[in-house]
Amino acid sequence: MKYISIVFSVLLLISCKEKVEYSKINKEVGTNKSIHKIVVNEKIGGGTYAYLNVSEDGNDYWMAIPNSDVGVGETYFYEGGMVMKNFESKQLKKTFESIVFSEGIRKTEAGINKEVKNPHANSEHEHSPISAVKIEQPKGGTSLENIFKNKKSLSKKEVTVKGKVIKVNNGILKRNWVHIIDGTKFEKDINLTITTTEEVKVGDTVTFKGIVTLDKDFGYGYVYNILLEDGILIK
Repeated sequence: MKYISIVFSVLLLISCKEKVEYSKINKEVGTNKSIHKIVVNEKIGGGTYAYLNVSEDGNDYWMAIPNSDVGVGETYFYEGGMVMKNFESKQLKKTFESIVFSEGIRKTEAGINKEVKNPHANSEHEHSPISAVKIEQPKGGTSLENIFKNKKSLSKKEVTVKGKVIKVNNGILKRNWVHIIDGTKFEKDINLTITTTEEVKVGDTVTFKGIVTLDKDFGYGYVYNILLEDGILIK
């Protein structure tokens, strides 16, 4: 996985049922800035989100953050963000022509050097020794080591793989993103990301069938060297 733009974990909360189109942040909200300084003009509560109308460098726009205590008229800071076009909030019964989603805002500039990673990236916890996991592949199945090692020859081909779920991100870009390990690896690759409409939980042992896809660019920071797409759960 490559990091090519800043994206935020708040996207993990977005329901796949929301009517929305995605876009990168435009210049009006400071694409080239590492940090944004805003003044809150209005706040609307909406379930898990706080919807804020803010001003930045003479421009007004809407943004959404995880619900928190925010004061109208006060100044805050945040890093990066993701613009969504025609975002429909079911709670507010309102469609925003354009809205920025951020993982949060703060009162000070502190933390601007903090690296903000793709929400699909692995945490230190998920880099725990894979030697503790030993998944035997089913008949016709392919180990992760073999998929990573022979990814070029497997590109655009259907494979079956069994593994333990270490991370699940649901409802992003109308997909669920499942990360699995099977106890094997090749070079630095130890887990495989699967896009699917199936629902699984962290800790499950699952078998998926899907298409090996290389260098997939979804835009908005979602770029993968290798991915298993259109995963179908084999029960």
